[in-house]
Amino acid sequence: MIAVAAALLSLLSFSKDSIMVPMRDSTKLNTNVYKPADTTDLPLPVILIRTPYGADRAMNAAMLWDFTDTRRYIVVTQDTRGRFESEGVDSVFLDDGWRHGKRDGYDCVDWIVGQPWCDGRVGTLGGSACAITQLLLAGAAHPGHLCANPIVGAFDMYRHGVLPGGEYRQFDIDGWLNGQGSGYMRDYYLDHYCKDSVWSYLDVWTRKDSVQTAMFHYGGWYDLFSQGTVEAFQALRHLGNQRLLMGPWSHQVNWPSVGEVTYPNGAFDNFTSYANRWCDFWLKDSGSVDDIPQVSYYLMGPVDTDGYWNAWYEADDWPPTADTFVLYLREDSSLTFEPPTLCEPPDTFAYDPRNPVPTNGGNNLSLPAGPYDQEEQWVREDVLRYVSPSLEYDAVVKGRILVRLSASSDRLDTDFTAKLIDIYPAPPHRKMLVIDGILMARHRLGLEREDLLSPGEVYEFEIDLQNTAYCFPAGHQIGLAISSSNSPRFRINLNNGGHPLRDTVDTLVATNVIHHSSEHPSRIVFQGVATAGVSEGPIQRKEPAVSQRSDTGIFDVLGRRVFRAADERALARLGPGCYFIREGAGTRKVVLFR
Repeated sequence: MIAVAAALLSLLSFSKDSIMVPMRDSTKLNTNVYKPADTTDLPLPVILIRTPYGADRAMNAAMLWDFTDTRRYIVVTQDTRGRFESEGVDSVFLDDGWRHGKRDGYDCVDWIVGQPWCDGRVGTLGGSACAITQLLLAGAAHPGHLCANPIVGAFDMYRHGVLPGGEYRQFDIDGWLNGQGSGYMRDYYLDHYCKDSVWSYLDVWTRKDSVQTAMFHYGGWYDLFSQGTVEAFQALRHLGNQRLLMGPWSHQVNWPSVGEVTYPNGAFDNFTSYANRWCDFWLKDSGSVDDIPQVSYYLMGPVDTDGYWNAWYEADDWPPTADTFVLYLREDSSLTFEPPTLCEPPDTFAYDPRNPVPTNGGNNLSLPAGPYDQEEQWVREDVLRYVSPSLEYDAVVKGRILVRLSASSDRLDTDFTAKLIDIYPAPPHRKMLVIDGILMARHRLGLEREDLLSPGEVYEFEIDLQNTAYCFPAGHQIGLAISSSNSPRFRINLNNGGHPLRDTVDTLVATNVIHHSSEHPSRIVFQGVATAGVSEGPIQRKEPAVSQRSDTGIFDVLGRRVFRAADERALARLGPGCYFIREGAGTRKVVLFR
C-alpha cells in the first residue's frame, strides 16, 4: 500500500529529468533533476545531494514531493564519479574536492547555477558519505554553495576516518570499500600511511580559509566521525554562520539507543525543523536562525540515576568552558590530582599481536557502537588499569580528552590504546566505556612523519580520546585502561618496525612500560571541565526516549523511516548503506554492501 501511494504521489507531483553532466575533464556524471509540478515561479533555489549510494535512492517520493511541490525547491541528486550510472573510476572522494584539476562538486554546482530553473543559490543535504561530499564541496569554495547540512561526516579523512592516531581503522574501512566495489583504494591508503601531501585533498582543514558556506554540523558522541563534526565547527566558527548539534548517538542520528544504553530524552525534537529552517534562511531569505543556538549538545551520564545529566544544553562555543584538570597515573594503579613522586616504579605489560584486546563498543560503523561494559577487557593481563577514588563531587567533562603517556617499549614500534571508563559504585560495579583512542608509536612526533623507537628509551605519547560531554557523578570512579590493541576495529601492530599496513610476518611480542615518576609523568588531560555540577539548565525536556521503542520499521542513518514494517525482506529493496531495524524493545544495525 505504501509503495502504491508513493507511486501515485510521484505521478501527481514533481517531474524528473536524468542528465549526464560533464565535468571539467569531460567525464559525465549521472544527475537527476526534480522540479515541482507547478513551475510558474521558476527559477528556484536548489537542494543538492551528491552520493555514492545511488542518485535514484537519495530521497524517497514523499521527501521529494515535500521539497519540490510544498517547500518550492528544485532537488538535484548526482551519482559521484564511477558510481552507478556515472562515468569514470570511483576514487572514494578524491575527485569531489580539488585534486589534480578535478573538482566534481564544484563543477556540479557550476552547472546547476547556469540552468534557467536555478536562481543561483544552492544548498546541500545528506549524511555519512553525503556529508563528506558536502564538506569537500565547501572546501572547493563555489560562490553559489550557500549552505550545507553535513550529518555525521569526516572533516579530515585521515584523522577522522581512515587512520586515526596513525593506525588503520581496518574493519570499517575494508568492509566499506569492499562493499562498494572499491577495495582497490585500500592500496592507496597502505601506500600513504603517513599523513603526506596526498591527504590534503581529503582534509578541509587545509582549505578552511577559503570556506564561506553556512554549515549546520550534526553528529553523535559515539559516531566514528564524531571528532570530525566537532572540529569542522571549531575550524569554521570564526565565519559566524556555523552551528553544531551533538547528540548521544552512533552513526544513526537522533536515535538514543546506543550500545547497552538508552539515553533518556536523547532524541532532539527540532532536528528536522532546524535543517529546514537553515536551508530556508540561507537559500530563500526566509525566517530567522538567530534563535538557533551556536551549540546544542547532550550531556551524557549514567542512566540508572537521575540528575541534570542526560539532558540537552546550549552553549555559545565548544567547548563551553576553558577549564582544565589533570589526573595522574600512579604506581598503586590509582588516578590522583597529585603528581607522582620522584621514584615511583613503572608498570609493565606484554602485548602479543596474536592475542589482541577485542573491540567492545566505542565509535564504530559496522561493529556494535556505543557504551558497553568493559569488564572482560578490564581483567586481561595485557591491560593496565588505573582508578580514581570515589568522586566527592560530580566531574562534568565537556571538551577534549588527551592521554599523555610516558612510555617505553622493547620493540621498534607498537601501539598504545586508552579507554576512559565510568565505574559504577553499586555491584556489579559496571565499567562503562565513555570514549577511547589509539596512537601508533612511530607517529608520536606527528602523523605526517614516522620515527621508530629506540628500545628502552622513554618517550611521551599523546593519545587523542577526542571530544565528549559526560558527567561522572559523585560516588562513581573514573577508570583508565591502557593497552596496545583494539581489534578488529584497528589493525594489529606486529611490533617489528616494518611496513605497518603491509607486513604479515615476523610477529613479535612487545614488552611495553608505562612510567609515572616526577621525571616521566603519565596523565589524563581533560580540556573543558566543570566540577561540582553545572549551572545552566537543560534546554528541553521530553518523554523518555525508551517510550519511542515501539516505533517499528527500518530506518536510515538520518533517522528517516524507509519501511514501516520491520521486515528483513524489505532490505533487498534498499541500496547500500547503514540501516537500523527497530522492533519491540530492540534495535539491530545492518550494513548493506551492493
